[in-house]
Amino acid sequence: MATCVENAASCLSPTTGVTPQNFATAIQYFAAAQCLLSRDPFPEATVKSGDKFDFIVVGAGSAGSVVANRLTEVAKWNVLLIEAGSDAPLESDIPGYDAFLFNSAYDWQYSTVNNGVTSQGLANGSVAFPRGKMFGGSSGTNAMLYVRGNDQDYQNWYDAGNKEWSLNEVKRCFKKSQSLQNQEMLKNSTISKFYGHNGPQVINKYNHTLDKYIENVLQAWDEIGLRKVKDLNIENVNISGKTTTTAANGVRQSTDRTYLISAAKRPNLKILKNSLVTKILIEKNKAIGVEVEKDGEKFEILTSREVIVSAGSINSPQLLMLSGIGPEKDLKKNNITTIVDSPRVGQNLQDHLIVPIFTYGDVPEESNTNDEMFENINYIYKRQGSLAHSGVSTGGMAFYSTVKNATFSNCQLHLTLVPKNRTTLKAGYMASFRYNETIAESIAKPNEDHGVFFFPFTLLHPYSRGNVTLRSNDPKDKPLIHANYFQDQRDLETAVEGIKIATKILNTTYFKSIGGFLGRFDIPACNGFELDSKDYWRCISINLVTSVFHPIGTCSMGPNKKTSVVDSRLRVHGVKNLRVVDASVMPTTISGNTNAAVIMIGERGSELIVEDNK
Repeated sequence: MATCVENAASCLSPTTGVTPQNFATAIQYFAAAQCLLSRDPFPEATVKSGDKFDFIVVGAGSAGSVVANRLTEVAKWNVLLIEAGSDAPLESDIPGYDAFLFNSAYDWQYSTVNNGVTSQGLANGSVAFPRGKMFGGSSGTNAMLYVRGNDQDYQNWYDAGNKEWSLNEVKRCFKKSQSLQNQEMLKNSTISKFYGHNGPQVINKYNHTLDKYIENVLQAWDEIGLRKVKDLNIENVNISGKTTTTAANGVRQSTDRTYLISAAKRPNLKILKNSLVTKILIEKNKAIGVEVEKDGEKFEILTSREVIVSAGSINSPQLLMLSGIGPEKDLKKNNITTIVDSPRVGQNLQDHLIVPIFTYGDVPEESNTNDEMFENINYIYKRQGSLAHSGVSTGGMAFYSTVKNATFSNCQLHLTLVPKNRTTLKAGYMASFRYNETIAESIAKPNEDHGVFFFPFTLLHPYSRGNVTLRSNDPKDKPLIHANYFQDQRDLETAVEGIKIATKILNTTYFKSIGGFLGRFDIPACNGFELDSKDYWRCISINLVTSVFHPIGTCSMGPNKKTSVVDSRLRVHGVKNLRVVDASVMPTTISGNTNAAVIMIGERGSELIVEDNK
């Protein structure tokens, strides 16, 4: 194909004229595909200094879009939604391009502080912390995996004194948000009744181009005791199955699409784009508005009811601290006047770490340029093919525990399949996971002759806690993120035990049939250890630990202002008319990917706001 294209003039056959005319029409169609795939931008309001709104919502991400939608259902309330980014790019809507959004203008491009101990196999010893900077937030950049977590996760919140978050309320708000659209799931009565059908958030499954390989992996997982199930959200311990997703008909269903498009049509919602909230205005311990910077100019916008911060687990604590709410000693260090000494702001950072497990086999077979070209055409024409599902996560997952008779999982495995001789593999892993060149080369080299079965191992319930602190009092300075992976030795030992369970897959019938083997990372500190030994995996874990991008907990809720930032109604301790509604309010993390829970928090938080403002 490439040769023919290069020598197109010399390979033309005689024609009556019909063929080139039809081909030219087809070419015009595909040239216009970008317009066909695009959607209208959100309308932007004209807002001037001193304007007043009933509610100001800071951040149009996974939770903020939900809050803006639900508050504007009350027609008498005027709501202003302020987003630091802009409209999501076309690549956000196309599932297969999810990895291309990292480190782009649509990403805050955060990274952790190099502690000199962990993640030293990554560039600069620093872990990437991508966060969506656009409408939809990280729901527009993630792998679209819809995981509800285990009931015990939410019972833990309630038992910690958060009485507005009973398991029944949490389940109700999950269902309130959901719109199950997968026909196979709808036909199964047990699965169908588990989900909501009339909410905004579309839930479906991928129609995957590598489905036969996924099925083989699921069968292998089943063989080692990770029972294959039809739905990963109904059960959560020692199971495997195909992923449920926030994508449908080949298009990502981020919260700007599912919640904000309809809300933006309401006259009582105004939107500001590319507008950074630099401070919450507080008088006599009462939030009265926000300071905003847009196009180099600062101005103030006021509220008659509440400011709701939905800026995410990094930006929300940063904004509170910039506004004088946080640990007093840290505020003083940055020349910020303390309004409320709130010692837990920015603390309690929890994240789902990952340790890479690369295995190889005789499949999947090599793809070629022709195949990839026709995949693009297939997507444009039918919204099918490899671009219709995540390019990061292939569509299978497993959840399990290292503890016998456990009631919830502490380990998770994702699955990514890569065909033989993928020439972009080395550069891709250097870009997305920041592996240094030597390590990326040791991953890519076996791919020249073998397909890749990549199993990112995830530790679901770490004991280690990190923090987010200010770099300075400049709102544009990125905060300091200390992830503190493996700070608690129990996390390292659990990870090693979990990885040893995961590598048992190489002894299964399927992996033996494809000549499956475990890859070795080229790390001098680890090369002396026997491959797949516990000592080897301790060394690999410490050197290659990175993030699966699920930070939570930095404005955690609880009844005591000394040990939490917001109460169970998400009101900031010590300041009236100010709430936080996003992933940062989770006191402890959940047993799986966090985006579904953040959407649920948006639903429950909105209810609490409405109840308190009747």
